[in-house]
Amino acid sequence: MIIKENAQFNIFPSHVSLRKYILYYNIVFPTCDMFMAHYTLMPNACGTLSLAFDGNTVVAELWGASLTPVLLGMEPNRYQILLLIQLSPYGMYQITRQSQADFVDRRLSLADIDHELFHALHQAFVASKTITGLILTCEQILHKRMEKQVVSDALLLATEMISDHYGQIQVKEISRQVHYSERQLNRLFLAQIGMNVKDFVRLNRFNYVLKRIQKSPCFFAALSQQAGYFDQAHFDKDFKALSGVTPQKYLKTMSDFYYDGTEIYNIIIE
Repeated sequence: MIIKENAQFNIFPSHVSLRKYILYYNIVFPTCDMFMAHYTLMPNACGTLSLAFDGNTVVAELWGASLTPVLLGMEPNRYQILLLIQLSPYGMYQITRQSQADFVDRRLSLADIDHELFHALHQAFVASKTITGLILTCEQILHKRMEKQVVSDALLLATEMISDHYGQIQVKEISRQVHYSERQLNRLFLAQIGMNVKDFVRLNRFNYVLKRIQKSPCFFAALSQQAGYFDQAHFDKDFKALSGVTPQKYLKTMSDFYYDGTEIYNIIIE
């Protein structure tokens, strides 16, 4: 089992050949007071593979995409080490080959979903002596799930369009460019991401807003305009509906929330 070296958070990008499906790896060594009672995960279309060791057993879970905030609280404090494998919006489907509509807003036992993968990652987790060794072993295991693409090309194109437009694009336009009806497109998104196109677009715009608040807080009127909202009232309403708090409260209490910006390739912690 890995022994803590120095950093509490150890973030590694995935190999370039896996980056379409795996965004990064985060190895965390929690302390008894690291995570606070109000610690909340913001809604995110990305799934996560989580392995946690409490001193006796390894708990391995699949966390599906989320449409609502998830109160995590102080739960991570009881573990000695956490391995969080952050996936792309369709990475979970590529790995599991199962409908993501059954995964959204849920934490599921990896052993129940895929015992073979659970066994391989469990062995890597308990046998690795260093964090670098753990990451390399995980990459080898997961690479086998990535060799043959099962994610639809139409979905890849649609998500790329949405990302490029920061969520400021109509479903009708996406449908036209990928040559799928809106109904077909929604069916595809539900199966391979876990939510319909409209919700995915909405989350992308929401994360566009979070990114800008995180980097350089500004006047909300200007930010709502940049994000393509009709007016600030619409912006405030949508932000609270997704996050559970107003933009003003979020700005004051950002440390209570976890926002996955995924811009980690220039801030790797060795």
